[in-house]
Order: sequence, then C-alpha cells, then structure tokens
Amino acid sequence: MSIKEKRLERGWTQAQLAEFSGLSQRTIQRLEKGSPATIETLKCLAAVFELDIKELGVAELADETQLSEDEITELKNIRAIRRFVVELIAYLIIVPLICLAGYIHGGSLRNGLGLAVGWGFWLAYSAIDLFDTKAFMGKDWEKQQLDKRMGRKEK
Repeated sequence: MSIKEKRLERGWTQAQLAEFSGLSQRTIQRLEKGSPATIETLKCLAAVFELDIKELGVAELADETQLSEDEITELKNIRAIRRFVVELIAYLIIVPLICLAGYIHGGSLRNGLGLAVGWGFWLAYSAIDLFDTKAFMGKDWEKQQLDKRMGRKEK
C-alpha cells in the first residue's frame, strides 16, 4: 500500500499528514508522486502510521535499511560520484553554450571564460575532495615507488 493510500485510509489530508509527521506538505506531495525519500523521512512516516519502514510501500528505500554501515558509506560515495558526473556534464554543455552566445552577441568570450574558470576550479576541488587522493599518492604509492626505485619485485 502506498503512502497516499495509507493517508487516505485514515482520512487525512496532505497538510494533516505533514503536521503529524513533522514533514513539510511539499515533501508529502513529492513522496506521493514517487520521489525518493530519505531514511529519516521514512522513519517519521512509519512512526505516524505505526508501521515498520518496510510496510510503507517504498521498496527502493526499504532495502537500504538492510545495509551495513560500510555499505551505507559506500552508497553515499556512489551518490556523490553521480552528482559530480552530472555537474561535470552540465559544465561541458553549459560553458560552451554561454561562450558561443557571448561571441555571437558581443563578439567576446570573456563572460563565458570567467564562468568556465570559476566553475572549473570548483569542479577540480570537488574531484580532489571526492576521489581518494590518498590512495593515489598515499603510503601504498610511496611503498610502490620505493620498491620500484630499489629494484624490488612487486608482491
């Protein structure tokens, strides 16, 4: 049974469910349209409906409650990588379009290039923060370099 069906079964409006759960009415609307929910949101709804999270009819997130702490951490990393890739694609599409528009309308690329540099620095920072740079030049890398320079065979 969906969240909407559970709400209607009790005769509640979206505003009432929002009030009872401590969530915003907009959040309730998004959930009823099929948007994903956080675990915290599901816990609030489960408490209001006096159900287990698995019984809320949100199968995609119910599985997340079965994950270990390591799996949850990795899932967060995967989602962060996805956000980074989406932003990188947006960068690769929007910056050339703005440069082209500036060139066509004013004959100058300065506005687009300023955006490209600023956004590019932000993307570079995000990439350094996101991807494990310690693995790239950390202790394992140092050991590999030392073994290589000393002529030792890698294990």
